[in-house]
Amino acid sequence: MPVSLRTKASAVVVVSAVKNHLQPPAISPSHKCDAIRPIRWAQHGHEAEEERVKFKPILGSDLSGHIGGVVASHNTYGPYFRQRVRPVNRKTAAQNAQRGAIAAVSQTWRSLDPTVRSAWTAATIVKTSRKGDRVNLSGQAAFMFVNTIRWRAGLALVTNPPTSTAVPSLTTPTETFTSATTVNLDVALTDEWNASGGSLIISGRLLTSPGQSYGSPNVAVALVTGPQTSPIALTLPFAVPLYGRARLTLHAGSPDGRQSTYVDVEAVQNAYTPPPPGSLRVVSVTVISSTEALWQFNGPTGSVTGADTHLQIGSGLPTATASAGLDQLIATYAGPITAGNAWQITGQPSSIANPVLYPQSGTTLG
Repeated sequence: MPVSLRTKASAVVVVSAVKNHLQPPAISPSHKCDAIRPIRWAQHGHEAEEERVKFKPILGSDLSGHIGGVVASHNTYGPYFRQRVRPVNRKTAAQNAQRGAIAAVSQTWRSLDPTVRSAWTAATIVKTSRKGDRVNLSGQAAFMFVNTIRWRAGLALVTNPPTSTAVPSLTTPTETFTSATTVNLDVALTDEWNASGGSLIISGRLLTSPGQSYGSPNVAVALVTGPQTSPIALTLPFAVPLYGRARLTLHAGSPDGRQSTYVDVEAVQNAYTPPPPGSLRVVSVTVISSTEALWQFNGPTGSVTGADTHLQIGSGLPTATASAGLDQLIATYAGPITAGNAWQITGQPSSIANPVLYPQSGTTLG
Protein backbone atom coordinates (compact mmCIF):
# COMPACT_ATOMS: atom_id res chain seq x y z
CA MET A 1 0.00 0.00 0.00
CA PRO A 2 1.59 3.33 -1.02
CA VAL A 3 2.51 5.58 1.86
CA SER A 4 3.63 9.12 2.49
CA LEU A 5 5.52 9.85 5.67
CA ARG A 6 6.44 12.89 7.73
CA THR A 7 7.64 13.55 11.25
CA LYS A 8 7.25 16.56 13.55
CA ALA A 9 9.12 17.53 16.70
CA SER A 10 6.66 15.37 18.64
CA ALA A 11 7.73 12.37 16.54
CA VAL A 12 4.32 12.08 14.87
CA VAL A 13 4.39 9.86 11.78
CA VAL A 14 1.59 10.35 9.25
CA VAL A 15 0.72 7.34 7.14
CA SER A 16 -1.50 8.03 4.14
CA ALA A 17 -3.44 5.09 2.75
CA VAL A 18 -4.13 5.89 -0.89
CA LYS A 19 -6.85 4.25 -2.89
CA ASN A 20 -6.67 3.06 -6.51
CA HIS A 21 -3.03 1.93 -6.09
CA LEU A 22 -1.61 5.41 -6.65
CA GLN A 23 2.15 5.66 -6.45
CA PRO A 24 3.77 8.31 -4.22
CA PRO A 25 6.92 10.10 -5.26
CA ALA A 26 10.21 8.36 -4.45
CA ILE A 27 11.71 9.25 -1.09
CA SER A 28 15.43 9.97 -1.34
CA PRO A 29 17.72 8.83 1.54
CA SER A 30 19.29 12.28 1.50
CA HIS A 31 15.97 13.86 2.54
CA LYS A 32 15.38 14.36 6.22
CA CYS A 33 11.97 13.30 7.47
CA ASP A 34 10.94 16.80 8.49
CA ALA A 35 11.46 17.95 4.89
CA ILE A 36 8.71 15.67 3.57
CA ARG A 37 5.32 17.33 3.30
CA PRO A 38 1.97 15.49 3.43
CA ILE A 39 0.69 14.84 -0.09
CA ARG A 40 -2.78 14.21 -1.46
CA TRP A 41 -2.88 12.44 -4.80
CA ALA A 42 -5.66 12.50 -7.38
CA GLN A 43 -6.43 10.28 -10.34
CA HIS A 44 -8.97 10.94 -13.09
CA GLY A 45 -10.31 13.93 -11.19
CA HIS A 46 -10.91 12.02 -7.94
CA GLU A 47 -9.01 13.08 -4.86
CA ALA A 48 -7.46 10.27 -2.85
CA GLU A 49 -8.58 9.75 0.71
CA GLU A 50 -6.06 10.22 3.48
CA GLU A 51 -6.01 8.24 6.69
CA ARG A 52 -3.82 9.29 9.61
CA VAL A 53 -2.18 7.07 12.20
CA LYS A 54 -0.24 8.60 15.08
CA PHE A 55 2.75 6.82 16.60
CA LYS A 56 4.16 7.81 19.96
CA PRO A 57 7.96 8.37 20.14
CA ILE A 58 8.48 5.09 21.99
CA LEU A 59 7.26 3.26 18.89
CA GLY A 60 8.31 5.53 16.07
CA SER A 61 11.70 6.91 17.08
CA ASP A 62 13.85 3.86 16.28
CA LEU A 63 12.34 2.18 13.24
CA SER A 64 14.26 -0.26 11.07
CA GLY A 65 13.45 -2.76 8.33
CA HIS A 66 11.05 -2.35 5.43
CA ILE A 67 7.36 -2.46 4.59
CA GLY A 68 6.69 -3.08 0.92
CA GLY A 69 8.89 -0.65 -1.00
CA VAL A 70 9.68 1.67 1.93
CA VAL A 71 12.77 1.17 4.14
CA ALA A 72 13.20 2.76 7.57
CA SER A 73 16.75 3.66 8.54
CA HIS A 74 18.70 6.28 10.48
CA ASN A 75 21.82 8.45 10.35
CA THR A 76 23.41 11.14 12.52
CA TYR A 77 20.43 13.44 12.03
CA GLY A 78 17.88 10.82 13.10
CA PRO A 79 15.50 8.36 11.43
CA TYR A 80 14.46 8.63 7.80
CA PHE A 81 12.64 6.64 5.11
CA ARG A 82 13.87 5.74 1.65
CA GLN A 83 12.82 3.66 -1.32
CA ARG A 84 13.79 0.01 -1.12
CA VAL A 85 16.49 -0.99 -3.60
CA ARG A 86 17.50 -4.57 -4.21
CA PRO A 87 21.20 -4.93 -3.26
CA VAL A 88 23.80 -5.95 -5.82
CA ASN A 89 25.97 -8.98 -5.15
CA ARG A 90 29.40 -7.64 -6.10
CA LYS A 91 31.26 -10.77 -4.91
CA THR A 92 34.23 -8.77 -3.69
CA ALA A 93 37.22 -10.49 -2.07
CA ALA A 94 36.08 -9.30 1.36
CA GLN A 95 32.55 -10.63 0.79
CA ASN A 96 33.85 -13.99 -0.38
CA ALA A 97 36.19 -14.24 2.62
CA GLN A 98 33.35 -13.51 5.04
CA ARG A 99 31.04 -16.01 3.37
CA GLY A 100 33.77 -18.64 3.48
CA ALA A 101 34.30 -18.01 7.17
CA ILE A 102 30.57 -18.26 7.91
CA ALA A 103 30.35 -21.55 6.00
CA ALA A 104 33.37 -23.05 7.80
CA VAL A 105 32.24 -21.99 11.27
CA SER A 106 28.69 -23.20 10.60
CA GLN A 107 30.04 -26.60 9.60
CA THR A 108 32.07 -26.72 12.83
CA TRP A 109 28.93 -25.96 14.83
CA ARG A 110 27.12 -28.92 13.24
CA SER A 111 30.00 -31.23 14.20
CA LEU A 112 29.99 -30.26 17.90
CA ASP A 113 28.87 -32.71 20.55
CA PRO A 114 25.22 -32.10 21.58
CA THR A 115 26.30 -31.35 25.16
CA VAL A 116 28.65 -28.62 23.92
CA ARG A 117 25.90 -27.10 21.78
CA SER A 118 23.60 -27.18 24.80
CA ALA A 119 26.24 -25.28 26.77
CA TRP A 120 26.30 -22.56 24.09
CA THR A 121 22.50 -22.39 24.19
CA ALA A 122 22.52 -22.02 27.98
CA ALA A 123 25.27 -19.38 27.94
CA THR A 124 24.37 -15.69 28.22
CA ILE A 125 26.15 -14.08 25.29
CA VAL A 126 25.06 -10.59 24.32
CA LYS A 127 25.81 -8.80 21.06
CA THR A 128 25.91 -5.00 21.09
CA SER A 129 25.07 -3.38 17.77
CA ARG A 130 26.60 -0.19 16.39
CA LYS A 131 23.51 1.66 17.69
CA GLY A 132 24.14 0.32 21.19
CA ASP A 133 21.29 -2.20 21.19
CA ARG A 134 22.00 -5.36 23.23
CA VAL A 135 20.64 -8.66 21.89
CA ASN A 136 20.77 -12.05 23.66
CA LEU A 137 22.01 -14.57 21.10
CA SER A 138 20.88 -18.14 20.58
CA GLY A 139 23.45 -20.92 20.95
CA GLN A 140 24.30 -21.20 17.27
CA ALA A 141 24.23 -17.43 16.75
CA ALA A 142 26.59 -16.98 19.72
CA PHE A 143 28.99 -19.60 18.37
CA MET A 144 28.99 -17.93 14.95
CA PHE A 145 29.38 -14.46 16.43
CA VAL A 146 32.38 -15.46 18.55
CA ASN A 147 34.21 -17.59 15.98
CA THR A 148 33.66 -15.99 12.56
CA ILE A 149 36.15 -13.22 13.30
CA ARG A 150 38.58 -15.74 14.79
CA TRP A 151 38.43 -17.80 11.60
CA ARG A 152 39.12 -14.69 9.53
CA ALA A 153 42.08 -13.84 11.78
CA GLY A 154 43.58 -17.34 11.57
CA LEU A 155 42.98 -18.03 15.27
CA ALA A 156 41.85 -21.34 16.76
CA LEU A 157 38.09 -21.55 17.18
CA VAL A 158 36.65 -21.33 20.68
CA THR A 159 34.81 -24.61 21.25
CA ASN A 160 33.36 -23.94 24.70
CA PRO A 161 31.41 -20.76 25.49
CA PRO A 162 33.15 -18.03 27.53
CA THR A 163 32.61 -18.37 31.26
CA SER A 164 32.68 -14.59 31.79
CA THR A 165 29.92 -12.27 30.61
CA ALA A 166 31.98 -9.08 31.02
CA VAL A 167 32.41 -7.00 27.85
CA PRO A 168 36.15 -6.83 27.03
CA SER A 169 37.73 -3.41 27.11
CA LEU A 170 38.50 -1.49 23.93
CA THR A 171 39.99 1.92 24.65
CA THR A 172 39.40 4.57 21.98
CA PRO A 173 42.74 4.87 20.12
CA THR A 174 44.41 7.93 18.62
CA GLU A 175 44.54 8.11 14.81
CA THR A 176 47.43 10.02 13.18
CA PHE A 177 47.97 10.32 9.43
CA THR A 178 51.48 9.82 8.07
CA SER A 179 50.37 10.17 4.43
CA ALA A 180 47.17 10.22 2.39
CA THR A 181 46.87 6.42 2.68
CA THR A 182 48.78 5.51 5.86
CA VAL A 183 47.72 5.92 9.48
CA ASN A 184 49.35 5.24 12.84
CA LEU A 185 46.86 3.89 15.37
CA ASP A 186 47.98 4.42 18.97
CA VAL A 187 46.22 1.68 20.97
CA ALA A 188 46.08 0.81 24.68
CA LEU A 189 48.38 -2.17 25.17
CA THR A 190 46.49 -3.21 28.32
CA ASP A 191 43.20 -3.92 26.50
CA GLU A 192 42.15 -7.58 26.70
CA TRP A 193 42.35 -8.20 22.96
CA ASN A 194 46.09 -7.39 22.95
CA ALA A 195 47.17 -10.86 24.08
CA SER A 196 47.78 -14.18 22.38
CA GLY A 197 44.47 -15.33 20.90
CA GLY A 198 42.95 -11.84 20.82
CA SER A 199 41.96 -9.95 17.69
CA LEU A 200 41.11 -6.44 16.49
CA ILE A 201 39.10 -5.88 13.30
CA ILE A 202 39.27 -2.42 11.73
CA SER A 203 37.12 -0.94 8.99
CA GLY A 204 37.06 2.62 7.68
CA ARG A 205 35.34 5.17 5.50
CA LEU A 206 36.02 8.58 4.00
CA LEU A 207 34.01 11.52 5.41
CA THR A 208 32.96 14.80 3.82
CA SER A 209 32.08 16.28 7.22
CA PRO A 210 31.28 14.89 10.69
CA GLY A 211 28.41 12.42 10.33
CA GLN A 212 28.52 12.41 6.51
CA SER A 213 30.20 9.84 4.26
CA TYR A 214 30.54 9.34 0.52
CA GLY A 215 31.92 6.76 -1.85
CA SER A 216 31.81 3.16 -0.65
CA PRO A 217 30.48 2.32 2.81
CA ASN A 218 32.69 0.93 5.57
CA VAL A 219 35.43 -1.15 3.95
CA ALA A 220 37.84 -3.56 5.59
CA VAL A 221 41.15 -1.97 6.62
CA ALA A 222 42.91 -4.57 8.78
CA LEU A 223 42.41 -7.60 10.99
CA VAL A 224 45.25 -7.84 13.52
CA THR A 225 45.95 -10.34 16.26
CA GLY A 226 47.54 -9.82 19.65
CA PRO A 227 49.97 -9.09 21.03
CA GLN A 228 50.83 -5.88 19.17
CA THR A 229 53.08 -2.90 19.84
CA SER A 230 51.81 0.66 19.59
CA PRO A 231 51.31 2.44 17.28
CA ILE A 232 49.90 0.03 14.70
CA ALA A 233 50.75 1.13 11.15
CA LEU A 234 47.74 0.81 8.85
CA THR A 235 47.43 1.20 5.07
CA LEU A 236 44.00 2.48 4.04
CA PRO A 237 42.28 1.05 0.94
CA PHE A 238 41.36 4.61 -0.06
CA ALA A 239 43.20 7.95 -0.24
CA VAL A 240 42.23 10.80 2.09
CA PRO A 241 42.78 14.26 0.55
CA LEU A 242 44.63 16.96 2.46
CA TYR A 243 42.47 18.14 5.37
CA GLY A 244 39.92 15.45 4.53
CA ARG A 245 38.43 13.30 7.29
CA ALA A 246 38.36 9.55 7.80
CA ARG A 247 36.57 7.43 10.37
CA LEU A 248 37.84 4.08 11.60
CA THR A 249 35.51 1.61 13.31
CA LEU A 250 37.09 -0.96 15.65
CA HIS A 251 35.74 -4.17 17.15
CA ALA A 252 37.84 -6.42 19.39
CA GLY A 253 37.71 -10.03 20.50
CA SER A 254 39.28 -11.32 23.72
CA PRO A 255 41.29 -14.58 23.77
CA ASP A 256 38.28 -16.46 25.24
CA GLY A 257 35.98 -15.22 22.45
CA ARG A 258 34.10 -12.36 24.12
CA GLN A 259 33.40 -9.41 21.82
CA SER A 260 33.77 -5.71 22.60
CA THR A 261 31.43 -2.89 21.68
CA TYR A 262 32.16 -0.89 18.52
CA VAL A 263 34.45 2.12 18.84
CA ASP A 264 34.71 4.92 16.26
CA VAL A 265 37.64 7.30 15.89
CA GLU A 266 37.96 10.18 13.41
CA ALA A 267 40.99 12.16 12.28
CA VAL A 268 41.93 14.90 9.81
CA GLN A 269 44.53 14.18 7.16
CA ASN A 270 47.12 16.88 7.89
CA ALA A 271 50.30 14.88 7.26
CA TYR A 272 51.51 17.61 4.87
CA THR A 273 53.26 20.45 6.71
CA PRO A 274 53.59 23.50 4.43
CA PRO A 275 56.84 25.47 4.40
CA PRO A 276 56.88 28.69 6.44
CA PRO A 277 55.62 31.99 4.95
CA GLY A 278 58.15 33.79 2.76
CA SER A 279 59.63 30.56 1.37
CA LEU A 280 61.54 30.89 -1.89
CA ARG A 281 59.78 30.53 -5.22
CA VAL A 282 61.42 29.54 -8.49
CA VAL A 283 61.55 32.36 -11.07
CA SER A 284 63.08 30.27 -13.85
CA VAL A 285 65.18 27.20 -14.61
CA THR A 286 67.49 27.67 -17.61
CA VAL A 287 69.50 24.87 -19.25
CA ILE A 288 73.04 26.21 -19.86
CA SER A 289 74.64 22.93 -21.02
CA SER A 290 73.71 19.27 -21.49
CA THR A 291 74.47 18.63 -17.82
CA GLU A 292 73.95 22.01 -16.10
CA ALA A 293 70.99 24.23 -15.25
CA LEU A 294 70.74 27.68 -13.66
CA TRP A 295 68.06 27.92 -10.99
CA GLN A 296 66.80 31.47 -10.35
CA PHE A 297 64.85 32.17 -7.13
CA ASN A 298 62.94 35.22 -5.91
CA GLY A 299 65.20 35.73 -2.90
CA PRO A 300 68.52 34.80 -1.30
CA THR A 301 69.17 31.07 -1.19
CA GLY A 302 71.70 31.21 1.64
CA SER A 303 74.56 28.73 1.52
CA VAL A 304 74.49 26.24 -1.35
CA THR A 305 76.48 23.02 -1.30
CA GLY A 306 76.51 19.33 -2.31
CA ALA A 307 74.18 17.07 -4.21
CA ASP A 308 70.43 17.59 -3.93
CA THR A 309 67.37 15.39 -3.46
CA HIS A 310 64.58 17.66 -4.76
CA LEU A 311 65.81 19.97 -7.59
CA GLN A 312 64.54 17.55 -10.20
CA ILE A 313 64.72 17.95 -14.00
CA GLY A 314 63.05 15.15 -15.92
CA SER A 315 63.84 12.10 -13.79
CA GLY A 316 67.29 13.31 -12.77
CA LEU A 317 68.57 14.93 -9.57
CA PRO A 318 71.70 17.07 -9.17
CA THR A 319 74.96 15.33 -8.38
CA ALA A 320 76.41 18.72 -7.32
CA THR A 321 75.33 22.33 -6.75
CA ALA A 322 77.18 25.64 -6.48
CA SER A 323 76.12 29.20 -5.74
CA ALA A 324 75.93 31.49 -8.79
CA GLY A 325 74.90 34.65 -6.96
CA LEU A 326 72.69 35.83 -4.12
CA ASP A 327 69.53 34.23 -5.53
CA GLN A 328 70.93 31.73 -8.07
CA LEU A 329 72.58 28.35 -8.14
CA ILE A 330 73.99 26.04 -10.80
CA ALA A 331 73.00 22.36 -10.54
CA THR A 332 74.94 19.61 -12.30
CA TYR A 333 73.10 16.51 -13.57
CA ALA A 334 74.44 13.11 -14.67
CA GLY A 335 72.17 12.66 -17.68
CA PRO A 336 71.63 15.02 -20.63
CA ILE A 337 69.07 17.78 -20.05
CA THR A 338 67.51 20.05 -22.67
CA ALA A 339 65.26 23.09 -22.82
CA GLY A 340 61.64 22.05 -22.51
CA ASN A 341 62.28 19.39 -19.88
CA ALA A 342 59.89 19.41 -16.92
CA TRP A 343 61.28 20.48 -13.54
CA GLN A 344 59.79 20.07 -10.09
CA ILE A 345 60.52 20.54 -6.40
CA THR A 346 58.69 18.05 -4.17
CA GLY A 347 60.42 18.81 -0.87
CA GLN A 348 62.93 21.11 0.80
CA PRO A 349 66.09 21.03 -1.37
CA SER A 350 68.92 19.60 0.71
CA SER A 351 71.51 21.85 -0.94
CA ILE A 352 69.75 25.15 -0.06
CA ALA A 353 69.90 26.64 3.43
CA ASN A 354 66.80 28.89 3.25
CA PRO A 355 63.21 27.48 3.14
CA VAL A 356 61.86 26.75 -0.35
CA LEU A 357 58.15 26.51 -1.19
CA TYR A 358 57.07 23.08 -2.36
CA PRO A 359 55.63 21.56 -4.40
CA GLN A 360 56.57 23.69 -7.42
CA SER A 361 56.88 22.67 -11.06
CA GLY A 362 57.43 24.11 -14.54
CA THR A 363 59.36 23.78 -17.79
CA THR A 364 63.05 24.54 -18.34
CA LEU A 365 64.20 27.36 -20.62
CA GLY A 366 67.09 27.34 -23.08
